[in-house]
Amino acid sequence: DDLSTSEDDMCLVPSEYPFVSLLRDSSPYIVNHRQSTIVYHIPGDLISDQKKFNSVMDDIALTWLFGMKIVICVGCRKQVIERLERLHVKSIEGSTVDGVALPGVRVTTPDTLRVLEEEAGFCRFEVERQLNRCLRNKGADCNIVSGCFVTAKKFGVVDGVDYQFTGYPKTLHKDKIHRFHARNDVVLLTPLGFTKHGDALNIHSESLAAFTAGALEASKIVYFSNNGMVMRGRSKGEGTEDSIQRVQMIRRSNAKQILSHYGLTVDRDTGFPRWNKPAFIDRENSEKSIKKLKEQHSWLLKVGWATHALDRGVERAHIVTCDDGALLEELFTARRGYGTCISQDDFMSPHPEDWNDDLSVSAALDEL
Repeated sequence: DDLSTSEDDMCLVPSEYPFVSLLRDSSPYIVNHRQSTIVYHIPGDLISDQKKFNSVMDDIALTWLFGMKIVICVGCRKQVIERLERLHVKSIEGSTVDGVALPGVRVTTPDTLRVLEEEAGFCRFEVERQLNRCLRNKGADCNIVSGCFVTAKKFGVVDGVDYQFTGYPKTLHKDKIHRFHARNDVVLLTPLGFTKHGDALNIHSESLAAFTAGALEASKIVYFSNNGMVMRGRSKGEGTEDSIQRVQMIRRSNAKQILSHYGLTVDRDTGFPRWNKPAFIDRENSEKSIKKLKEQHSWLLKVGWATHALDRGVERAHIVTCDDGALLEELFTARRGYGTCISQDDFMSPHPEDWNDDLSVSAALDEL
């Protein structure tokens, strides 16, 4: 019998496979990121969302396979809050401005410190376990190393509040981390530091990530956000009416303008955040609006610490959603990022038209 093949039955040529074009388009980014240092911040609420947590760990394992030197800073705020609530222990976090409670730095009592130590250990173990599984499944021979890499100092009394066992990172043992990176190991940090006298201190994990990225002269810092917030701004085109668009790429100076507009400053030396006014006001006084209000202020804090990292010399900071594949899209594609990227003012983008420099300073934070 004659063997005839219709057009519909013909195999696709390699150039027609989506995988081929995607790999070719991503190859410049893979080469550019190879041997660069990246710091990831994993929030505690992501660890509680098993599906998203597994996906993010799988993507981080891929970035290791692409040759990136990785440091992971693990947060445990959600676990600590839930534990303190079960123990009926009163917790003071952030500040109150104009009658509005705003997120920030927690006052750490001896009882709270004990809870933090236990929950930090749990979160560290979960990250080690899941990342180790993802790396082994990909055939990687890699160790995940955690230890005492940070020397810390107490905040003491700030604005009339004694923060007790809460502090800020003072020194990072860079040589130790560089030695582990030379062996292709992943370094894991928890929100605990130790004074020169051996006292344990609670360190805000986002602040620790910014400090670590700056000390290591990292090329990138990535904050994962599990609340689905994005920044939108008003852009005025030539001869057209104002339009609302998502803010995907901004410079450090623009980010500082936004933070100033919303009354948030981050101390350059200690990383201590201060609110001069509530950025957003709850006008509905409903449970849903209060939840959104907290998420908006928490997202602005990430912008504040991301900018703090850039002040310390980091090239670029990303605030990325925890959706499946969002990290890979953000790092290895040209215009399909899932987050907000903040760059140094002198950074030359390969796509200058993607900058959001003309956006109104009064950017808004909305749910996706």
